Parts: sequence; structure tokens; C-alpha cells
Amino acid sequence: MLTRHHVVLGLLCSFMIGSAIAEYDPVLAVLVIMGCGIGLILPDIHMKRPRTSMLRTAAWGIVQAGKWCCIPLMCMLYRRLLKTACEPGDKRLTHSVPGIVCYFVILSGIVCVLSLLLENYLTAPMVMAVPGGLLMGLLLHLAEDLCTRKGIAPCYPFNEMKIVGSIRPCDIFDNRIFRFHIYHGMVLFCFLVFLYAVHWPVSGLIGISFLGIGICIASMVCLSEVRIELPDNKAHESGDVTAA
Repeated sequence: MLTRHHVVLGLLCSFMIGSAIAEYDPVLAVLVIMGCGIGLILPDIHMKRPRTSMLRTAAWGIVQAGKWCCIPLMCMLYRRLLKTACEPGDKRLTHSVPGIVCYFVILSGIVCVLSLLLENYLTAPMVMAVPGGLLMGLLLHLAEDLCTRKGIAPCYPFNEMKIVGSIRPCDIFDNRIFRFHIYHGMVLFCFLVFLYAVHWPVSGLIGISFLGIGICIASMVCLSEVRIELPDNKAHESGDVTAA
């Protein structure tokens, strides 16, 4: 999906958790939402530097910072320890579960080191809030991209299987992404009504917020005709076995 779609859809989801946490600690809620916003754009390492929009330029800068911190370490890990070749510019590196895990571990380590320098000003929940939001943003990015024609390669570089949908983000005649915005907004609205109608503990509200996010993701998957796409050689092999 386009960067603006990732950000809007992902933040609508993060506002559910943020609203639940805000009942306990507003600063913590802001940190979670901020971390999620960063995580939503980090995987797009193929993003080109925009020439006009300042917001898109800022997003590009965040992506480049993450790419500079994480991609060299990821490629070294894959090549030396796992004996698996990879190209630093291949977007599949960050549109996969192993890539997301590597990004999360590396960036969380950086956050922890920075928190040691500010330990007199930060509490333990604050230190955990940004990495937690970051992980949520990274996972939401994958969930949104698997609905598109390019899809994601969840096991890359160990397996080239892809999960793809039927959405072309630049197709102006396809209104499904617009509908996703509406659905996400409706779920967020319903959650906020529920939030102010009941007085549940924070843990219960967070659980309900995750249920709302699950509903949003399920609606995207159902409307996107998501399917598994095997590499050509494996597809042929499975076809041969079926024919036999």
C-alpha cells in the first residue's frame, strides 16, 4: 500500500490501544502510538525520496534511518550464520516475518541503550511503550500489504512463498482501500463509545482493543481475496502430484 494508507489505517488501529492505555497513563499512550507510527513506515526500504511533500520527506528519512541501522546487520546475519544470500535493496527483507523480527530486535536494543542514558527520566513502562508500538506498527504493515497484488514473502529468505491479495493501491476505480478507512473508523468509534460507557480495568480494555484490531484486519483480508502463491517450481511439483 501507499505510505499514507499505511499510516492512516495503522494509526486508526493504534488509537484503540492508545485510548485504552490513556485511561491509565496518557504519556504512555502517546509513546505507543508514536512507536506504531514509526513501525508502519519502516518496512518500505524501497521508498524513493519525494521532491515536494515535507511529510513524505520526513517519512523517507525515518525509513532510511531504519534501513541504515538494520539492513547491514540483517544481511550479515543471513550470509554468515545462515548461509543464505540476500540483496540489501530487496523489499522482501522487510516484508517478511524474519525481517520484522530482526528490525524489532535491533531497534529495541537501540531504544534500550538510549533509555539507559535517560534512566532518571523514564519509567519501565515508558521504555517498553515505544518498542511495543513499534512491533504493532511493523505487524500492521505486513497485514496491510498482504492484501495487495505484490503481497508479502512471510518466510523470506528461507522460502519464497508469497501471500498476495487482489488490491492495486494506485487503481482509482478500486474503492476497497477507501472502504477499509471507513471500516477502521467505525470500529474505532464503536470502541470509543464502549470505552466511555463502561469502567473496565485497563487490561480488559486493551484486550477489547486487540479484538477491534483483529476485526479490522479480518475485514481487509476478506475483501482482498488473499491467497498463498507458491514459487514456480513448487507450484509445478504440487500440480504434478495432484495430476498423479
